[in-house]
Amino acid sequence: MKSFLSRTSDFPLLAVLIIGLIGLSACSSGGNTGRLSISLTDKPTNDFQSVFVTIEDIAVHAAGDAEGTWNTILHVHQTFDLTTLSNGVRKELGIVNLDPGHYTQMRLILGQEAIMPHEFANYVVDRDGVAHSMKIPSGMQTGIKIIQGFDINENSTTELVFDFDASRSVVVAGNSGKFLLKPTIHMIDDNQTRTIIKGTVKTMEDAALEGANVSLQVYTPMSRPPAAGQDLKDEVTVWTSTLTDAAGAYMFWFLDVPDPTTFNLVATDWASTDQKDYVPDWGQIPNAVNGNVYPVDFTLPVPAEVGTLGLKAIVVDADTAKNPDPETVVTISIRQISDLTGAPLVEVKSVPIVGYDDEYLLTEITAVDVKLPAGTYTVVASTPGRTSVEKTITVTKAGPNALDFQFDLPL
Repeated sequence: MKSFLSRTSDFPLLAVLIIGLIGLSACSSGGNTGRLSISLTDKPTNDFQSVFVTIEDIAVHAAGDAEGTWNTILHVHQTFDLTTLSNGVRKELGIVNLDPGHYTQMRLILGQEAIMPHEFANYVVDRDGVAHSMKIPSGMQTGIKIIQGFDINENSTTELVFDFDASRSVVVAGNSGKFLLKPTIHMIDDNQTRTIIKGTVKTMEDAALEGANVSLQVYTPMSRPPAAGQDLKDEVTVWTSTLTDAAGAYMFWFLDVPDPTTFNLVATDWASTDQKDYVPDWGQIPNAVNGNVYPVDFTLPVPAEVGTLGLKAIVVDADTAKNPDPETVVTISIRQISDLTGAPLVEVKSVPIVGYDDEYLLTEITAVDVKLPAGTYTVVASTPGRTSVEKTITVTKAGPNALDFQFDLPL
């Protein structure tokens, strides 16, 4: 996901970590420094009762510093339930003095030891009330780098908000019952001009749909096969997403929109409050620019038929002397051709999964079966370090509907 963020004030916030910056006039104690205020928020999710993460430290890298130089500016050492920080709610992490100048990166270090009264440092509570510990991938144990700059000005305050997208950051490890925490963090400068996208999601009977997912997407058409340097996973980019409130309303409050950008919006509801599944609906904002308000409403019909799509992926391990990487993640993007201008592909469902296999040199990853309205779908499977794989399937009620993906050894 690219570093394009949204937040809401009266409506549910998007489903990632947001880091927002608000420049406020304030004098610092030293007279020649600036202040940095950091807070935490989350996008709403229906997947879990609670998502707990422990934040230990926050560090920054200043422009001109030697590569690998990090200055720890804040010791947090707290565990947060991200699900309590949606719908515009923020939790302040701290305020620190910083020298004026440009800072190119931040690093968020997650805790790995439980803090009382919590049993685990990072864990989810599922819909049945059962707690599951989440493992941090080895590559993230030294900290999650946020490669997006911000400025500190003398005698003023810059406010950053970390936005954690819990629905995309918690990865279920196939059939193992294990969970992986792979957070995505973004940063917003809240001083910049706002672009607002808002609307409602309703049924054909004009009833509000609470908990429907609305995502903001950008389509970059690619040839088949893709040109050099292109990967099919990037053909559809989900910038951010949110859930509707009890009135079926949603809002994206964006900052620093790259002008002009054509956005495709997609509304889906697979398990709505009235226990029905709905056909996706989509809309388009051509050439969006900063400072405008764009209303986009959706109407979701009930599908005539619903099918179940089974997904399986096999990743061949590159090192035959050891077992496969137990943190191998495959992201499966389920897409459809829309009737929007330009007939762009849009993503209607994303399934991130990770496999654990201690016996074979093949890591077999099996996703939970996915319910979909009957129809034709383009499915793209991707995993780090390998070329993405694309397949097309027509899902029917009778089935069988199944797709297998294999990632061979890298060239």
